Amino acid sequence: RRRGGGGDAAGDEEMQALNPAAERIGASSAGGDGEVQMQRLDIESDGGKRRGKPMLPLYQVWPSENMFFCRGWMITGGSEDCWAPNICVWTCILVPSGLFFTCVFPNLWHRGAYALPVAVLAVFLMTSGLLLATCCTDPGIIPRREVILATRCGPSLQAALGYDVLGGAGDGREPQLDPKLKNQGYRWCRTCRIVRPPRASHCSDCDNCCLRYDHHCPFVNNCVGQRNYHFFFGFITSVLILAMLVIPSVLTYFSALNSEVMLNQMSKISGAMWLVFWGLAIGGFLVIVATVLSLVLWGYHVFLITTSKTTKEFRKSIPNITEEPTLCAARGPCLFDPRMEVDPDDMVRPRDQGRKSRNHY
Repeated sequence: RRRGGGGDAAGDEEMQALNPAAERIGASSAGGDGEVQMQRLDIESDGGKRRGKPMLPLYQVWPSENMFFCRGWMITGGSEDCWAPNICVWTCILVPSGLFFTCVFPNLWHRGAYALPVAVLAVFLMTSGLLLATCCTDPGIIPRREVILATRCGPSLQAALGYDVLGGAGDGREPQLDPKLKNQGYRWCRTCRIVRPPRASHCSDCDNCCLRYDHHCPFVNNCVGQRNYHFFFGFITSVLILAMLVIPSVLTYFSALNSEVMLNQMSKISGAMWLVFWGLAIGGFLVIVATVLSLVLWGYHVFLITTSKTTKEFRKSIPNITEEPTLCAARGPCLFDPRMEVDPDDMVRPRDQGRKSRNHY
């Protein structure tokens, strides 16, 4: 019996050397309690499954209403009602520009008049690029509590914004803000459960808090805020210049054509082509109206820039406490990394269980 006991002890030592976990699992079951040992094995196995759970990029489990494209490199608003206005904007840009590049551009180029075609091409590319940048750029989103905790970016946010975004509350309840912070414009967002800085506001369409929030623009299907206001103002400026170059050129080109030849050709047009012709005429009229409205919009934002106000501050008579400029202020960094891998369970709030994911492509 002693020899057998010594052999068992040697075997145990050999097993512990090969598998150190066996010592932890079997140490407390020295009394031979097989049931306790099996329970501990189950715990170890469940923990291994949790540790081996696949992580997903943040843009695939984003808890708000935004939509991501190109593996998180592009972000836009999530409102489905804004797709029609956005398509309308692109149509008002592409149709007149297409007529110019199809009819006017070759005619001027063959005549040796290069200045206007080159200028229109440059402004067209600038307008399209600025519209894309406004539509697909982070407007200054402050990540909500779930994102901050899942990505552990609290210290970096505090360094970037200069205060504790979580408000020092570990349970997510509304903290008691310092009266000095309240007087400076800091507010608690009950939806995002964070403290947002002055001039920031929560957008109900995108379901985010946005830095220096101006407004949610349905025509670009995105918020306009601190990080894309420069693009937005550049877009409305360039689209106004493009309209002033393209519309008179197209109208002059068609009015200079031989009227008798045009009348003969129009008399041979079928009924379907007449519908197309009147559709183009109505479309041209709408483009002219859109140009006038763009001029009004541009003048309005010039007024906001000169008075250092945002659209929300002007409409609701909110004072600019920080006295920070609207256009010439620093753009600031993006406050979250959409490609960082997170645990999907950390991004779901109890009320969001069963919510359908539709925000990544």
